[in-house]
Amino acid sequence: MRLSTRARYALRAMMVVAREGKDGVPLNLGLVADRTGVSRRYLEQVTIALKSAGLLKGVSGKHGGHLLARPASKITLLEIVEAAIGPVNVVECVGAPAICLRAEGCECRSLYRLLNRRLTDTLGAFTLEDLAEHRVEDAVERELGPESGLTGLC
Repeated sequence: MRLSTRARYALRAMMVVAREGKDGVPLNLGLVADRTGVSRRYLEQVTIALKSAGLLKGVSGKHGGHLLARPASKITLLEIVEAAIGPVNVVECVGAPAICLRAEGCECRSLYRLLNRRLTDTLGAFTLEDLAEHRVEDAVERELGPESGLTGLC
């Protein structure tokens, strides 16, 4: 299972805005693109979803750009991922068992449900502030050990 590029880029963009968009100064999307290594064109699409979810707000004008719509401490990583890609489902039948002909007798469905719950619980347990302030890295290191290999942007 992989977290989509769109979800990863949304996390990166939000982290940059959280870190650098302090004091009510909006960040230009070009700056966010430079900091994340993501094309401005792709970020335009991602920010539409983030604004629709009430996570980012746009500021018009010469010194316009983007700001967090709420404090970083009040935005979970789950909200960001779901704004970018929709509800988290490791397989479609977890969220919609009716679409799977094998859902009732599926011996793997309980595993998929557990994986889904653990993933959403983990994303929901951390805030954007935790990610921006490296507290996620600290928590992962405590749980997995120092060789967990976390470095740089998402």
